[in-house]
Amino acid sequence: MTYRVIQWTTGTVAREAVAGILGHADLELVGAWAHSEHKDGQDVGELCGLGPLGVTATRDKEALLATPADCVCFTVGRNWVEDPSETFGDLLRILRSGKNVVNLWWPTLVYPKAQDDDLYKELEQACLDGGSSIVTVGMDPGYGTAGLALSALALAREVSSVHMYQFMNNAYWEGEGITKFFGFGQRDAARSPILAPGVTTRYHATTLHLLADAIGVTIEEIVEDHTLSYADEAFDVASGHIPAGTIGGVRYRVKGLVGGVAKVVVEHVEKLRENDFAELGFAGDGYRAVVEGLPGITLDLKISSPAGYSGDPVAVASAMSVVNAVPRVCAAEPGVLSLLDLPPFPSRNPAAPRL
Repeated sequence: MTYRVIQWTTGTVAREAVAGILGHADLELVGAWAHSEHKDGQDVGELCGLGPLGVTATRDKEALLATPADCVCFTVGRNWVEDPSETFGDLLRILRSGKNVVNLWWPTLVYPKAQDDDLYKELEQACLDGGSSIVTVGMDPGYGTAGLALSALALAREVSSVHMYQFMNNAYWEGEGITKFFGFGQRDAARSPILAPGVTTRYHATTLHLLADAIGVTIEEIVEDHTLSYADEAFDVASGHIPAGTIGGVRYRVKGLVGGVAKVVVEHVEKLRENDFAELGFAGDGYRAVVEGLPGITLDLKISSPAGYSGDPVAVASAMSVVNAVPRVCAAEPGVLSLLDLPPFPSRNPAAPRL
């Protein structure tokens, strides 16, 4: 069966999603929404550096939702940090239109029933109204942390704790957004939005609850802490200049406590230089899941690219975590899904086009 897919946005990760959709044996690209006026009416393939595809991007949401399609690949950026209401409304309209959604936007939606009862009820009702389903994946929150931990837990007989890590070198991300988000190049941690009290909890709480439900415990309290690395000399990265003495690396932890003990932990190691936080023994970009128990289990997931590939392999992995899920989500009963609900969704892209 071929599933017809609409791509929602045409940014960096979205371009990788389009390439993945084109290469997937069971998917067909039938439309795309673009935010920018200058992209309206342009060929999606040309916007994504793939050559003409005969599929035109549009800013007309209602016309796009009238297009016959089975699923929307929703890859809107980080506007949830400031105000998610408009984009959440778009998501509800898509679901009510009868189209399934595979989603990368807003970490809360990885496991929304654990975070906000009203939010979950709105999503669930939209799914029931449209006969549609939604799953949110990505890398973290998503497959890199929760998915990897669930794989490790399949081998455990006793579980004392689950610790999930993301390791990321952000030196190659263009645009000032990544710099502002983590406070890179700032002298004061108060200038880092991600470290404002409660932000990392809001970002990762649903992942903690998903894993807690998986192992059969109830989180009683969530606490957060962080460690910073400062640049010992000035240097430049794709997003700008990092003066000496400013933040060059951020390591933060969000812990779900049970009986005062950290039972489930998400930790991010976000840096601009490879030698920062070297004590953790993880080179390059990737993820780690550590299950303390019997047996003790550590799984490391490394993200890399083949020789000659100039794109970002993490963006590819993030995009494919939802693209590959499309057939499973379309086949599911209507409702809000998570990684706990879906069987594995391996790639069926023997030779997807490369950007």
